[in-house]
Amino acid sequence: MKRILLFCLLVVLGTFAARVQGAEPPATVFGTADRLIVSSSFDQDHPKTRKKPLLDWKAGIGVWWIADEALHGDEVAEDKHASSLTYHVDARHLVIHGGFRLGTAKHIAFGCRDDIKPHHHLARTFISRDGIWVTHMSGIAKMTKSVKIAELKTPLDPDAWHSITIEIIGDQYRVQVNEHIVEARHSRFADGKGIVALITKGQGAQFKNVSLWHAKPNK
Repeated sequence: MKRILLFCLLVVLGTFAARVQGAEPPATVFGTADRLIVSSSFDQDHPKTRKKPLLDWKAGIGVWWIADEALHGDEVAEDKHASSLTYHVDARHLVIHGGFRLGTAKHIAFGCRDDIKPHHHLARTFISRDGIWVTHMSGIAKMTKSVKIAELKTPLDPDAWHSITIEIIGDQYRVQVNEHIVEARHSRFADGKGIVALITKGQGAQFKNVSLWHAKPNK
């Protein structure tokens, strides 16, 4: 009985802590976002940085900064690679939630890598002004392989803010951008998650209110 009461108390405190940080659990379909990993509102200015920490995240590629209550990430030509801001996680089932604006960027992406060093690529959601698509991935660096397995063609206003929720639960993958939904399945999605990345191709994209959650699958 004492253990049950302690568990209930921890759940309540965890939910309360998430709400205090401004992160309400997002609505999900394949499972429940039940334990907050990190909540980043990106509402406090931060100078431009490259290959250094930015709050709880790390600017790995490109240049990243916070201004006007939003996170900005620009690709840098000399990198010859899309910009990437990463956060390390240790999760089996994962929910990613937040807001984005495309601006003048060619596209943005929300990436996920596995939990076995050096953290091979696992999956990625791409969003452009013309549509949304999901890839399953493997490998790292020059050995990276990526296969598009689901796509929705739809126009998205590059100057408007859009909401996104990504569920990676078991072998199921679900993306919801505003009212648009893309779903996919692949055995690779069930692997452990070690890194989440915010990615921009080009310049001008912005992010805000990004939260990562441990998820509990539906029975």
